[in-house]
Amino acid sequence: MRRNIRNLHWGELDENYRPVNVQADEIQGYMKEKDRVKQFNLLDREDRSKMDREEKEDEILEMIKRGDDPNQEAFGPWGECTIKVDRVQKVERGGTTVRYRALVIGGNGNGAAGFGIGKALSPNEAIIKACKHCKRNVFYVNRYLNTGLSYDLAGKHNSCRVQLRAVRPDFGLHGHPLICEILMYAGITDCSSKSHGNRNPYNVVYATFKALMTHESLEDIAMKRGKKLLNLQRARRLGL
Repeated sequence: MRRNIRNLHWGELDENYRPVNVQADEIQGYMKEKDRVKQFNLLDREDRSKMDREEKEDEILEMIKRGDDPNQEAFGPWGECTIKVDRVQKVERGGTTVRYRALVIGGNGNGAAGFGIGKALSPNEAIIKACKHCKRNVFYVNRYLNTGLSYDLAGKHNSCRVQLRAVRPDFGLHGHPLICEILMYAGITDCSSKSHGNRNPYNVVYATFKALMTHESLEDIAMKRGKKLLNLQRARRLGL
């Protein structure tokens, strides 16, 4: 509001003049900001961001101190096997790039197995990359009596077809050597396997794991069908 000070003489007071209370304005602004912080919960957000930025105990270092592998997602002793190492080339505009590709399978022998593929400029580095990928690419199988399969399985990748047949206990592993190796790492010791079509190692590994991923335990099948699962001994006791 503009004041007309031309009609005022020296020493006279303007009755329309209202002094500005700077402190009151600051308090009012502070209260508005406080209500805004309380309404939108801004302080908690800042605390959460600070907590995220704070250094936490490194779980990976703790696992290394205990002797565990931080890349492993399965429990139990882990074993690995290198299946194949190839020399691959890629033709680019500047020339031909030569690299190495490795295929590794592994498992803990207790229902968990996996495979990994790694590429690098040297064979050793490719195998190391494949091993890391194998420990992260883990598949879990619910075995029948901890040794076999509940029913026959089938898997297909490209033109390769793999069949896994359920057999009696103490039958052993028979069939394709690579499939038997994968089943052994998965903890399956009683199975008969058969492969058809293009049987290169990559297709066989992919098809075998696709077949294992279709396996279900008897409890899961009974639950889906809405049936109650009884073993033979209990059924005989009940006279069924």
